[in-house]
Amino acid sequence: MHRFGRPREFRRMNDSRTRQNSTTDAAASRLRALIASGDDGDFLGDEGQVQKLLGVSRTTLRQVARLLEREGLLAVKRGGNGGYFARRPSLGSVETALIAHLETLDVGIEELLALASITWTESVEQAARLRSAKSRALAEELAKLVENIAPAVSNRELIEVEQGIRSQIFELIESPYMRLIFQVNVQFAQRKFEGPGRIPELALDHAEFVSAWRNSKLLELKAIAQGDVELGTLAAKRTREVWTRMMQGTGQVKLHE
Repeated sequence: MHRFGRPREFRRMNDSRTRQNSTTDAAASRLRALIASGDDGDFLGDEGQVQKLLGVSRTTLRQVARLLEREGLLAVKRGGNGGYFARRPSLGSVETALIAHLETLDVGIEELLALASITWTESVEQAARLRSAKSRALAEELAKLVENIAPAVSNRELIEVEQGIRSQIFELIESPYMRLIFQVNVQFAQRKFEGPGRIPELALDHAEFVSAWRNSKLLELKAIAQGDVELGTLAAKRTREVWTRMMQGTGQVKLHE
């Protein structure tokens, strides 16, 4: 006899598990697609109706339901008015879940900041590539806002302005995914540096920091207004360097050529 038992029986058991996993995965994918095609709270049907729709056994359906409930995509309600209901996780809840997961990983600060820099640079490049009347008008409007920032602006106010500009650029390029990745990395990096909910205090001359931020931000907006991708790349990298040095409190925010 084979030391691990009868090979044929082992293969049959393994093949059966593989088929079951494949069926469950396929049904889960179909149900995710159905949820994605509708709205939050849509009634998908009672258990029998969803089972018939997916063409699976009741056992498989319940496995799929448990999986999608954990993913936050499905709500299963019991009783006379019960059934399967679509759920759409909010952006905030996804960010919170991702940040919580990052806490369990050995993620270094440099890795987080590097990814945030890459994401933001790509976002500015995409905005510059638009070369549209809309992108030019938005960039010019935001540039006026930046020019009017007083040298004595507080850290908190400046961060709020920066976040508002980022939000409008992410909206301009129609990339909620890019925004999600950027926000998660920046928020987690800030938590690593300063702790949840705290605004970093600068270990440098405040007016110098504001000047460096304004110059790099105006370059970004100029690149978007003029459709200059090369300038956008340079400006975005400079902006991220300003914020990285601010978070690290190195006191070195001058951006040399």
